[in-house]
Amino acid sequence: MARTSRSIRLTLSVCAAALATTSCGSGHHGTASPAPVHPAHLTAPPAPTESPDTAPTPPGPSVHQVPLTGSDGIKVLASGTTVKGDATYPIPGGIKAGRTLAIAINCEGPGRLTTQVRSAGVFFPLQCEKDKVLPALNEIQMPRTQSTGSLRFTADPGVTWSFTIGWDPYPPERR
Repeated sequence: MARTSRSIRLTLSVCAAALATTSCGSGHHGTASPAPVHPAHLTAPPAPTESPDTAPTPPGPSVHQVPLTGSDGIKVLASGTTVKGDATYPIPGGIKAGRTLAIAINCEGPGRLTTQVRSAGVFFPLQCEKDKVLPALNEIQMPRTQSTGSLRFTADPGVTWSFTIGWDPYPPERR
């Protein structure tokens, strides 16, 4: 599992690096949005249940659970579950050059969810599907230090999502 997780993270890291080097932008410029009107619900993942003759099965991705936790090695900065609509979350402590920001998202529902790291000028869209939870993980090495930073989510009306952002102390190697 750890090897597969690292492979997925490496693949997404390469994709994020490609996005970062192509000067991605949403074309939408404006002022920072306030915190969401309906703040996300913070929850802990449920404890797995075991029967005497079987090992626990890890739960699949869910918009009702955070995608990553501190046990994944990520220093969690913010997370939320069962979020609908647009939202902006501050990155506590701002942006630190050379550090790797991990952004994990689960989305469900027909439509698109776009995530933007405003201070880094990076964004990535996700196409979400009805009745299917799609997980995504992007890791972005921050190009410069800024005293503040935020993560902006823009979601179509039918999309529900959960997220975790944090610093990855052991990012995949850049290639």
